[in-house]
Amino acid sequence: MRWTALPFFLIASAAAAEPWTCEFTVECIVGEGCGASGFEVEVIAADHEGQLFLSAVTGDSPVTRLTEGGTLPATYASAGRDGLAELLTIEADATAMMSVHIFDGSAQAVTYFGTCEVLE
Repeated sequence: MRWTALPFFLIASAAAAEPWTCEFTVECIVGEGCGASGFEVEVIAADHEGQLFLSAVTGDSPVTRLTEGGTLPATYASAGRDGLAELLTIEADATAMMSVHIFDGSAQAVTYFGTCEVLE
């Protein structure tokens, strides 16, 4: 019985691990409202040390996983790159929310809503 449970555990862990690809279909800008979006990001291990990065058209940011590895929800955060702070949360049902705070002048915030899936 112990051995039959092991494969299920491994499958569950793989479903909650990096890398992720996320597509956000709604964008809400503070003070301006919400609209359609086509913003995409990936959470990838892009170096030999296994450091995680949030990769988007705006560039790559080192991120830290704030939640326990192999579990959902998964939350990642970065701060400091070109006046940006990013927080991404992926829920157990694959829905996702990402907030971007811009602090290199007048402060701004954008929140994205969409879904993520594990890259294979």
